[in-house]
Order: sequence, then C-alpha cells, then structure tokens
Amino acid sequence: LTGLFLGNVTVDVPLSATYFVVAHFHMVMGVSPILVVFGAIYHWYPKITGRMLNDTLGRIHFWLTFLGTYAIYLPMHYLGILGVPRRYYAFGGTNFIPPSAEWANTAITISALFVAAVQMVFLFNLIWSLSKGKPAGSNPWRATTLEWQTPDTPPKHGNWGAKLPVVYRWAYDYSVPGAKEDFIPQNQPVDARTPPGREHGIKS
Repeated sequence: LTGLFLGNVTVDVPLSATYFVVAHFHMVMGVSPILVVFGAIYHWYPKITGRMLNDTLGRIHFWLTFLGTYAIYLPMHYLGILGVPRRYYAFGGTNFIPPSAEWANTAITISALFVAAVQMVFLFNLIWSLSKGKPAGSNPWRATTLEWQTPDTPPKHGNWGAKLPVVYRWAYDYSVPGAKEDFIPQNQPVDARTPPGREHGIKS
C-alpha cells in the first residue's frame, strides 16, 4: 500500500530519495516474491520427495520470517518520513537527522540478521523431512491439477509413462454440488448424466 503514497507527486517528490522508497521497493519486489517461492516449495515438496515438511517448523519459519521482514522495513518507512536519504554510507554531523534515526538503523540491522538466522529453520526442515517427514501420499492437498494425479510419488521419468492423462475439466472443481468428494481431479471423466457446461456448477 505504500505505493499509493508514492503515486501522489506531492508526496513522491520529497520521499523519492529517502529510505521510504528503499522500504517500499524491497517489500514489493523482494519480500513478496520470496514468500511466494517459499510457498511454492512448501506446496510441491511432498510431490517432489514423497514426504511432508514438518508443519510446526513451517509455521515457526513463516511467522518469524514474516514478522522479521516487517521489523526491517517498517522502520525504514519511518526513516524516510524523517528525511533520511538513501545511498549514504555515513551521515556525518547532519543536523536534520534526529537521534532516533540511529536507533532505527540499529534495529533494522538486528532484524536483518535475525531474519537471516531464521532461514536455518527452513533449511533444517528441508533436510530433516527428506528422511523423517511423514509419507505424503499421492495427493496430500486434495488438489485437482494434473501434477497431483501422477501414478507415482515422486514421479518417475516422464511423469506419466506411456499413457498420458486426458483432461476432462478445468482446474477448480471444488465443492461441486452432488459430487462424492470435495474436489474432482482434472483427469476424472465428466458424469454422463451432467448436462454439458454444468460440470462446474455453472448455470447457463
């Protein structure tokens, strides 16, 4: 949401060369994609390895990373509003920067070191779960997409062998009225009794 401030030229001009922009950019272009990558690893790790990651370690990793990154970048927004410029390795005897900026910079450094250390929890979880994780089964998330319908977990070379799957439906058949399961995989044939176009619960 900090982009809303920078979208207003009267606010953007005084903030554009400060820590505010550093915080905004790295939250949007750095932290957000990294969290997406972590989410993808947690999601597909069971299919790749056949084992589940430890749920408790995963929650610890997420919350400490999430809170730690905000502990880095929220103070940067504060520094930017104070007028602390970016790309300076030292500020010298400037009079316009209050003493609180020094404490904020110290807190940012400590938070960054903390977030880096927390990633050891993630790495430990990856390695430990390879042998100690619970067996994942073929579809632990009850997902509908094709990668979760492979005959083997982890998938063998070629994923499907000699017989490729046939796609009968879209990837979002969840909670379909009248269905036996809460999810219907893409390679499950459409019930012959279902009128065309109604297999997703969509009324014409």
